Amino acid sequence: MSLGPPQLPSPAPTPGSGILPQHTTTDVGPSDQAALRAELESQLLKLSQDLYELEICAGDVGQGMEDAVPNYLMKVNQGFINLERIAGQLGESVPHQVVDHIDRYKNPHQFTKNTLTRAVGENQYALGRVLGLESFRRQLYDSLKEELPEVPLPDRKHQPISPPKTDEDTNNGEVRAEQVNGDADVKREA
Repeated sequence: MSLGPPQLPSPAPTPGSGILPQHTTTDVGPSDQAALRAELESQLLKLSQDLYELEICAGDVGQGMEDAVPNYLMKVNQGFINLERIAGQLGESVPHQVVDHIDRYKNPHQFTKNTLTRAVGENQYALGRVLGLESFRRQLYDSLKEELPEVPLPDRKHQPISPPKTDEDTNNGEVRAEQVNGDADVKREA
């Protein structure tokens, strides 16, 4: 029984062969990237189908099917070569952690969800610190201005953006909320 061609083409250069892969990444437009993603998806589907058929063929070798396994191996190998060619043209990358999640049979969306949740938490923590420091700065500035009116205080280099004044209606009458430098002063009018 023959295993087909004596040597299958390699999708990647053999270490020490002196042949380095030539990746040519050029400025490709969004429509070209979309076409590359579509081609990549079709190549991946074709490769998974070839691997499935290889598994079936290898498990059921009958009379006259001696060359089927090597033929499928060549198809799979050609699929890897095509993927390597497409990979050199794509301008996008997948984080290594996402690939690890997929390899460990975990949902990659869980990694995205955890990353976003952690980023939101860190942003909220940072915002709390900034608002706390701004409140402290405002209280310190007001206290210094009251206690030492003769001492000129330096102007701020950066002024915080003050939110617009809002009017709110409630059941007990009209409530007007004035916000000055982030603090809300609520005044009731009868």
